Amino acid sequence: MSTPTAQSDSNRLLAALSYPIWIIALVIVISEMKKDPFMRHHGWTALFWGIAWFVLYVALMILANVPFVGWGLLILTPFLGIAWLILSIYYAVQAYNGKMFTIPLVSEWARKYAPS
Repeated sequence: MSTPTAQSDSNRLLAALSYPIWIIALVIVISEMKKDPFMRHHGWTALFWGIAWFVLYVALMILANVPFVGWGLLILTPFLGIAWLILSIYYAVQAYNGKMFTIPLVSEWARKYAPS
């Protein structure tokens, strides 16, 4: 779903920055900005994006303590960090361009658990 919307530059910038900087997403969802559907969508999606990556990182660090299997996972950690950075920048650019999009699994969780 990529429907361009007419948003102010500041709203688009905040929505874009909320993907790589999760605290901005948190500010969006707890402030009055959440009344705007564009900001609410990106705020909750970005917050769940950050939570999902944090949970994945913690799980990998726990599994890294398992002999042999965990050591192989430690090799993947830098690549996952690079993947997170590239995807966060991509989603930030899409949000700055005013697009409403979905992220597989993350957007579903955001719709399910975020208040409407």
